[in-house]
Amino acid sequence: MFLKKHILLSLFFLFFVEATFGTLSTNIIVDVPKQVQIDSAKIVTVSPSKEKEDKLFADPKLKYKQTITAQKGMFERFLEWLAEKLFGSAGFENVITARQIIIWTIIIVAMGLLIWLLSKSDMVSLIKPKPKATAFNFIDVIEDLDKINFEEKIKMALADSDYRLATRWHYLKILFLMDRSKLIEFASYKTNIDYRYELKSKKHQHAFIRLSYIYEYVWYGKFVIGITDYKLKEAEFANFEKELNV
Repeated sequence: MFLKKHILLSLFFLFFVEATFGTLSTNIIVDVPKQVQIDSAKIVTVSPSKEKEDKLFADPKLKYKQTITAQKGMFERFLEWLAEKLFGSAGFENVITARQIIIWTIIIVAMGLLIWLLSKSDMVSLIKPKPKATAFNFIDVIEDLDKINFEEKIKMALADSDYRLATRWHYLKILFLMDRSKLIEFASYKTNIDYRYELKSKKHQHAFIRLSYIYEYVWYGKFVIGITDYKLKEAEFANFEKELNV
């Protein structure tokens, strides 16, 4: 009787647990490997025939490695010749030195040519200032000396009692006459001192220096001179013109 009760209680407990928590079960999955297949085919190595191999590699497009002998050009031969002339041998260092000599020679010649071309062009005025008009030159005289009527200019200055200007025209006239006689080479930017050094004729040097002094005294000094002083100076200019025989 006791055993039956014990069995009934056990069954009742299992029924209660199953009703409360669900069925207690464990599923175990076993992965059964498939059958492994093995390739038992025989491997056979296939090689091209000797004829096909030779024909293939005989193609010039496949010859990547080629031995090329560099040919010396005309310039390289000239450098070797120059090195031999300068140093006695055409070694590597001598050839390099000869090359540098040629390069620097070309640079110097090119710079000299460029400077010469610039000196002959109008661009020289950018680096060399134009001569300025001073009391000693005639930059302000824009007329051609051959076309100037000096006697008329002097008369006009005397009509205005401008003896300074008349003296200046006298001085410019003797410069024109000396230029025509090939004693000097007139240029508007030159000064009296330039003409003194340029005048080689000792026969006329003393008189010219004296007239230059008069011109500087009257024009540059801006001294007021009267008709009497002017007449004395005019006579000296006239005497010098006679000495020139023009």
